[in-house]
Amino acid sequence: MIFSWVMLTAAAVFGYLAYDAARLSTPGKDVPYSLTAKGWAEDVAHVSLAEQQKRKQYNATRGIGDLGQSVWLFGVLCVGCLASAGCSFYA
Repeated sequence: MIFSWVMLTAAAVFGYLAYDAARLSTPGKDVPYSLTAKGWAEDVAHVSLAEQQKRKQYNATRGIGDLGQSVWLFGVLCVGCLASAGCSFYA
């Protein structure tokens, strides 16, 4: 019975995280590369805008840290926890 409540609580937490990530996410094309680089403690003050654009394209195809993907991760975890709680409540 305790497991059911733990899973239900975890589902609520993951649901909130999915909502929060969805609210905070913006398309990658709208974010300047200087903000992305700041998150990695990379100084781009001396880098030309053309080079920043090239790095932004590389980051868009191979980068990490896109909040749009976090929404899916937290959403799947929420649904999984809800399914687990539902099965354990009715078992």
